[in-house]
Amino acid sequence: MTARTVHLISKYFVTVLAITSYFNCARADAQTMPSQPTTRQIKPSKQQLRQLILDLQVTALKCDQKTAGIAKQVFDHVDAFRLKVKRFPNSVSEMKKFTSQRGENPVTPALPPLNPYNDSSMVSKELRQELINAGTPPSEFCKIIIENDPYLSASFPLSLNNVKLNPASAEPGTIVIKHNGGLYLAMWCMGFSSKPIVDEKAHLPLVFFKDYSSLGE
Repeated sequence: MTARTVHLISKYFVTVLAITSYFNCARADAQTMPSQPTTRQIKPSKQQLRQLILDLQVTALKCDQKTAGIAKQVFDHVDAFRLKVKRFPNSVSEMKKFTSQRGENPVTPALPPLNPYNDSSMVSKELRQELINAGTPPSEFCKIIIENDPYLSASFPLSLNNVKLNPASAEPGTIVIKHNGGLYLAMWCMGFSSKPIVDEKAHLPLVFFKDYSSLGE
């Protein structure tokens, strides 16, 4: 877990109020007296705080990794579409139609894919509530944005150090597909922080990219 990940989790999700609310809800029955309608505020211990932060970090990492894997599957699907149809898809509906025409393919994800950040088996009710409180509630399915960007070029992967991705923020699980009409394809996805998921080795946004200029079409 990098310092960047720890910072993002702490900044966006680990607030004192949220943690206090978490423990208050867990112990509400034990703390509420019949003659007292209000619940006494409970201050979590340092050990409890550390454990909760660790749980949130692990959850964020698992969701980010799963979303990155889903985005790679979507990228492969768009790539197959481009090679077969000789252009990029204009909508998710068009991608779904292409999937049905190809027949069953185990590597093709559901379109749109289920959103890992809304998966109750991975994300607790309390953490999903925190995402809602932060103004970035995860939807049931991954939002897919498809945009034609005439400025996308072969040098795009080399510019990630200096160029801010657009959009640079969206609800967790969003997958962004950018193309320039025919020659270049780029894709990234939003993580728990509502920012692009970062490649932990390169310390840059995780971007899938392909150059089709050598096809001679």
